[in-house]
Amino acid sequence: MMKKFLALMLSVSMIAGLAACGSKETEAPATDAPAAEAPAEGGDDAEAPAPAADGSGKHIFMFKSTGNSFGDLMYEGYSEYMSALGYETEYTSPAETTVAAQVQMLDELITKGVASIVISTNGDTGYDEVFQKAKDAGIPIVSIDSEASVNYRLAHINQAEVQDIGSYLVQAAVLITLGVDYPEDKTMEEVVAEQLGSYSGDEIVLGVLSAGVDTPVQNSWIAAMEVELAKDMYAGKVSPELDKKYGNDDPTESTTQANAFVAENKVDCIISPTTVGIAAAGQVLKQANSEIKLTGLGLPSEMQSFMPNSADEDAFTYVCPYMMLWDVIHLGAVAGAAIDAALTNGWAGTDGETFTMAAFRDYAEEDYSVYTQGDGTFVLAGTPYIFYKGNMAEWIDKL
Repeated sequence: MMKKFLALMLSVSMIAGLAACGSKETEAPATDAPAAEAPAEGGDDAEAPAPAADGSGKHIFMFKSTGNSFGDLMYEGYSEYMSALGYETEYTSPAETTVAAQVQMLDELITKGVASIVISTNGDTGYDEVFQKAKDAGIPIVSIDSEASVNYRLAHINQAEVQDIGSYLVQAAVLITLGVDYPEDKTMEEVVAEQLGSYSGDEIVLGVLSAGVDTPVQNSWIAAMEVELAKDMYAGKVSPELDKKYGNDDPTESTTQANAFVAENKVDCIISPTTVGIAAAGQVLKQANSEIKLTGLGLPSEMQSFMPNSADEDAFTYVCPYMMLWDVIHLGAVAGAAIDAALTNGWAGTDGETFTMAAFRDYAEEDYSVYTQGDGTFVLAGTPYIFYKGNMAEWIDKL
């Protein structure tokens, strides 16, 4: 049984360190802890303190939009970790999943004066002016989940390697289409190779129900899926073309797009790399009694009606036999540790730099190293974790 994190008001001297997520597909992240404190109210009319290098002022956590459990849980970890260090945090996100809505909110916050910004962006472009304003004011920016421009962020906190996520999603979709349970004694890649080696049926077609068409993180995962599908073992067995639809991380739009998949009946399995999309698709497929199966990135608490919840069940009587995610609470805490390092130790997010994350819940102290990928620098928080009939019951109330 996981231990509770006992004191949000714990002094810095009592904090011992944090361990990164496990490296195996089925190593469980630790999330059993009290719910986060309620987000701070924004829009204070009083003049806020100017940004300061010593970390005074509010530390902003901004997700793509309100009403997203994925963002809520990340803020839970971020706020809990930062609060234990004595920082004041604020969770603020726009109602609309657009670049313009985030930019307007950021501009207002920066004008008032904030100490730091952690953000999951809604697009690749459109932030230059407001991010430059933050940079000129000395406000450190760390991006999480969806990248901010390398010109303005210190680094991006990567929940898992992009290619790992893309490969796992494709492998899971293929095995689910073939009616194969999640393999506990081998990697999914090994089992896919074995299964496709003897497969002689119709070409398998996969669909993707994503977030916005311009959302950086989902687009990077889709590109990684296409890299995975280009491997020789899929040739002639699985179509290299993904049928892509976009629900804009909105439940109503995602439901509409999921219904389109059902009406068209062209795909064997839908991959939804977004918690909003997978929940909407699960409901649509269940109500339609569709033969199309589902996998992707989801929260157990939101997917329990569409997945097996005990080891003795037949997973394939459910629309989503198994799916994956990572420890999103831990992910938010890693972003908090990065911000603290920037404010207290001059951490700048350059290649090879490290920062230490102190004890958090059941994690022991851990150092995180910055690495370069493409034009930017990143910090790797963990690896994908598979939720399936063998472990769903223990996670429904935790994540």
